[in-house]
Amino acid sequence: MSNPFAQRLQEVYPAMAIEDIQTERAAQHYVVLGINYKLVFRFARNEYRANRLAYEARTLLPTVSRAANLPVPVPLYESLERLEPVLAFIGYERIDGEPLWPEIVESLAGTEEETRLADRIGGFLQSLHTVQLEADLPEPEESEELQQLSDERLKDVMRRQLFPVMSKTLQAQAEIDLEAWAESEKKSAKMLIHGAFGPAHLLWDAEYEQLAGVIGFGSARLGDPAIDFAGILSGYGSSFFEKCLAAYGGDAGLADRARLYAKILLLREALYGAEEGDADVLAYGLEAYATSHSG
Repeated sequence: MSNPFAQRLQEVYPAMAIEDIQTERAAQHYVVLGINYKLVFRFARNEYRANRLAYEARTLLPTVSRAANLPVPVPLYESLERLEPVLAFIGYERIDGEPLWPEIVESLAGTEEETRLADRIGGFLQSLHTVQLEADLPEPEESEELQQLSDERLKDVMRRQLFPVMSKTLQAQAEIDLEAWAESEKKSAKMLIHGAFGPAHLLWDAEYEQLAGVIGFGSARLGDPAIDFAGILSGYGSSFFEKCLAAYGGDAGLADRARLYAKILLLREALYGAEEGDADVLAYGLEAYATSHSG
């Protein structure tokens, strides 16, 4: 077996019959493998992510699974004695479903199914945001993902990498949004958030037309609940966002912060493109950010 990650699985679980290996959707911080179309395994790409896997397996996911109104990954397999890349992994049963793409939500517009979907999403976020964890989340390393940077550091990185390719008008608007975001970050209550809530991590059961589960907790952290709602707004638009917010019981302040964070997400997208040398992602992020201010 030439796949080094499958070899690692066989080392730890020699009785596991590996008949088929599937490469899952791209994951920035993990190598993700499907085994026999039934199990999903995530391998850490660096030491910090290995520590995150240990936290997910032993604290985060078990706690969330007990509180949530939807299925989430529950680790059944692990190798966490050595928290190193390739060696550290967790595994769980695959939650069947396809990503809840925007076109699926659009096809439900105005129906009872859309209302039920919004209710399930709002209820899930309500349960997630009130979870009390027994142990603190691992502190991110200095080089970790952009979303973990402090507001001041992120603003500095954006000014250096994005402003040179932005118009003066867009620079001025970005300054306003970044300052508003930094001020909001200081004042908002911090709760457990998913951190990457949106189409790729919400699974849809097409046969029964209902949510199958929520995955992708690798960015979960303490933060403003509006960040998760920004993912809904960015992924599905204003109308569905409002329905989810109503099901959650959110107020105008939460809605305003979510709209602001949705714009910051576009700047993050552009920054990711700049840092990765991806001109298309950079252009998309800047164009989408400009469009968000044109209406």
